[in-house]
Amino acid sequence: MSTRDELIAIASTYLFQGLLEHKPDEVLFAEDCVRMEMGWETGGNAQQLRELLAGDAYLANKAITDLVWVVEDPYVDARFCLELHGMDVVMRIATRFRIENGEIKHIEILFNGGELHSLIMQATEPLRTDL
Repeated sequence: MSTRDELIAIASTYLFQGLLEHKPDEVLFAEDCVRMEMGWETGGNAQQLRELLAGDAYLANKAITDLVWVVEDPYVDARFCLELHGMDVVMRIATRFRIENGEIKHIEILFNGGELHSLIMQATEPLRTDL
């Protein structure tokens, strides 16, 4: 069993090294990690997720604010606002991580993109691996 701080540190690699710092190789993914966004599977393994995080779409991410953690091993929930460069829109995001053996095994993302919501949903459709 991991401590609360250890679980948060593991999940934080996705938020900070992955989403903000554009260092996907530092994210602690399990090799078979699956990512779901708004009910769609948008990543089925560590290599695919690292490639996605290295893409241009994530360069717009500016800052994470109002971050709140809820931890119940093996689950770590992060609720936060994501600020984007050059936009007044703030995305509200809820992300659940399942941590196993010190790695992120599963990610479930729900978000409200405000004015950008429908655009983001259209942009993520080609990432779906469940079609």
